[in-house]
Amino acid sequence: MMDGKQLAEFCASKCLEKKGENVVILDLENRSSVADYFVVCSGFSDRQVVAIAETIADELKPLGFKPISKEGMGDGRWALIDFGSVIVHIFQDHLRDFYSLESLWADAPRIRIKDTDANTSPTRYDPGFQSGSTAF
Repeated sequence: MMDGKQLAEFCASKCLEKKGENVVILDLENRSSVADYFVVCSGFSDRQVVAIAETIADELKPLGFKPISKEGMGDGRWALIDFGSVIVHIFQDHLRDFYSLESLWADAPRIRIKDTDANTSPTRYDPGFQSGSTAF
């Protein structure tokens, strides 16, 4: 069974598979009673936002993860999938800027996920992150 961080990383990888952009994991452990991790990404159309959300929910179901709730699937401007310890937010790009969710958790360490190939590794974005540490 996956722990919260592994679940967040799995969700982030599914965002990338569906061409989500600017995928970030916010580490909220010991900072929030809502969730341990937020996964945030941008989609550029209502179809893409819904496709990303549906892919995450569909691919986690056989692994035993059922969302506590799903929101915004109808209009595709913003979707939320709540797995308890991990909440996934998929915004159309302009709404992500407007709601500025990441600024609400400005003190949370961030793991910035980049689409990678075999010769690179994901990079962690955290202003206080020490060089030489690993992201995963």
